[in-house]
Amino acid sequence: MSDPKINEALDMGHGVFHIQVIRDGKNGPEVIAERRVANMVLPGGKKELLRRAMNVSTVGEFTTSGIRYFDQMRIGTSGITNSTAFTNVRSPVTGTLNTVDTKSLLAGTRTMQLVISYPSCASSKHATGIAEVAILCKNTSPGGTALARGIFAAVNKTIVDKLKITYSCRIT
Repeated sequence: MSDPKINEALDMGHGVFHIQVIRDGKNGPEVIAERRVANMVLPGGKKELLRRAMNVSTVGEFTTSGIRYFDQMRIGTSGITNSTAFTNVRSPVTGTLNTVDTKSLLAGTRTMQLVISYPSCASSKHATGIAEVAILCKNTSPGGTALARGIFAAVNKTIVDKLKITYSCRIT
């Protein structure tokens, strides 16, 4: 990432959400709206990460027979300020809790990335006022324990737009 503020946030141990609304233009895809925001790592997420690091089984989100990873994202429309009491998005957009498209560690760094895209097509999800995103550990409603939640200035996604969200987090 080349944005100095984002690199600074990553260096301070914060995760960063990069939200892009992309539309096909005359000369190919064009980013029509873009947001970059630091996240809040939620207490439930911290606890589950520590349990995984210690290989301690739990009753609930993670078990020794069925490990679940933080590989789900969901979007919502609430811009309510983050609170440690939150465990999910506050106002979910129906049908947007999905497994991320890619999970990776960036070569030569300590940075992980999760990427999800909500495509453009007649049957795609669309919403106005998208202002929040969360990373969750399971694809069931309400979505299990959230690792992180980010809030941002609202964006709109129509059926002709692709919504791409990249989450980056660096271990420092």
